[in-house]
Amino acid sequence: MLLIINVGSATVKTRLFDSSLREIARMNADYGNGGGIRLKGRDSRGKDIERHIPENAMARQALSAVFDEWREQLPDLQAPLGAIGHRVVHGGGDFTCATRMTSEVSARLAELDAYAPLHNPLNRLGVSMAEAAFPEIPQYAVFDTAFHRQMPEHASRYPIPPALSGNVEFRRFGFHGISCQYSVTRAATLLSKDRANINCIILHLGGGASATAVLGGRGVDTSMGFSPTEGLMMTTRSGDIDPMIPVTLLREGWTADRLDRLLNRESGLLGVCGAGDMREVLRLAENGDQRARLAVDIYCYRIRKYIGALCAVLGDVDALIFTGGIGEHAPLIRQKIAEGLDRLGFAIDVEANLRVSEHDRDIGSPIKKPRILVIHAEEEREIAAQILNRLEYRS
Repeated sequence: MLLIINVGSATVKTRLFDSSLREIARMNADYGNGGGIRLKGRDSRGKDIERHIPENAMARQALSAVFDEWREQLPDLQAPLGAIGHRVVHGGGDFTCATRMTSEVSARLAELDAYAPLHNPLNRLGVSMAEAAFPEIPQYAVFDTAFHRQMPEHASRYPIPPALSGNVEFRRFGFHGISCQYSVTRAATLLSKDRANINCIILHLGGGASATAVLGGRGVDTSMGFSPTEGLMMTTRSGDIDPMIPVTLLREGWTADRLDRLLNRESGLLGVCGAGDMREVLRLAENGDQRARLAVDIYCYRIRKYIGALCAVLGDVDALIFTGGIGEHAPLIRQKIAEGLDRLGFAIDVEANLRVSEHDRDIGSPIKKPRILVIHAEEEREIAAQILNRLEYRS
């Protein structure tokens, strides 16, 4: 059995798989809603689990509650737990595949916290708490940056002098790579094509948002860069802005920490309309809130611009893929993004777009060649697959 742990800024998602990647059980904890910790899952017998813990909503408490549940469930399973896998957002230049956690790996990951301050510290917390809860079980990390390590230098290099810092490497690393890896595999299946022949644009739209160009099954460009802050407008991150804006604010007396909060926690949808959750933004927009409508317009417009740019990178595009919480569950956003893309060959089937489904599906117009796919993000399954490949290789 493999237990997969995905720690985010508001949720802890965990899933248990067997060696054929069949899901055995799952347990999620939502701790970002200000109302304590909400546990929701399903055990190995198919019984639903739902519980509310009215205490401080912090990642540490959420992880502790989730591990308590797993300690109760695991002894009842017929097969033993063989490994625990973790999503780690930033692997820098060192980590390009599923990696066994050691004290040396942990120390190197700690040095990368500044690259992804909203994620890597929480990812490392998940590793350390899992090691304490299950000390005999080997731990593996799988990295969001790994998928993008094959980007050509002309796409990954910033037009600035090299070696500006003795502490960090300024290059475009890219993120959401685990989601991209899974989306490419699923797209190949849905389109009945070999993975190595897939050209697609992947829009991972959730709390973070990115657009990735995939050529022949390999990532060749992406909107996120040195950090997850670059690129598209997000729920609380600014995405692309003129670099002279933070320089000007520094000259006006802002500190680096204050700028960090502005760009990562106070901008994006939240900065434009006061709400960061897209569901709330859409509700406000529907009720006539002009700031919310503007936020939606900026969000979709910037994504369309990136689609156009990545079409130029790829030339021929087999599919435009929507994934992530917003990409999967917000048909209005998908529709607004697709508006005006007909000259690039994309057209949405309106009825298919509005249809709610738990399955991956094609929502493109039947008369257009490039397909528009909605693929449910399965990062935990992809992490498990990569760890299994690693274990089989080592054996």
